[in-house]
Amino acid sequence: MRSYSEAAWVIGSFVFLIMAFFFLLSWGPIVDRFDIGAALARLTAWFSYGALWVVSGILDFPLHKNGTIMGSRSFEVDVAPACSGAVPMSIYLSAVLAYPATWGSRMIGAGLGLGVILVVNIIRVSALFLIGLYFKQLFHDTHVYVAQALVICVAVALWLYWATRHADAPAT
Repeated sequence: MRSYSEAAWVIGSFVFLIMAFFFLLSWGPIVDRFDIGAALARLTAWFSYGALWVVSGILDFPLHKNGTIMGSRSFEVDVAPACSGAVPMSIYLSAVLAYPATWGSRMIGAGLGLGVILVVNIIRVSALFLIGLYFKQLFHDTHVYVAQALVICVAVALWLYWATRHADAPAT
């Protein structure tokens, strides 16, 4: 009976944390004061621009940035809050915090996982920019169907890795 109550507690905690994170990301009064998605979008755009600046020197294309908008020639992208990685980060963080492990293990898992998801999202935005620049007809489908799913899959894979190797959950 104990394993059922533990499982219910983990699942309930996970659902509660996801709802809490989505509340923080979308509720107007909070977003008006501190928009986490927009802050992550600015950070992602800044790092993606840096990566693309290096690539632009190699592939010889002009590159400009204005806030979260990056462009070259006739192609521009806007790294919107929805493209910031905040949702996969929230899912990952909810799973790590809900899982039965020590707080030390949770903090290590949270920090490393969020960092990896941020880096993967920067690579995603940079790759999408290059796809849009050189293969514009593939941009929409790649962005909507492939790239978003990729970041979520990375978040789930990171959690599985952490949970099986670094979490201190009791064996059942």
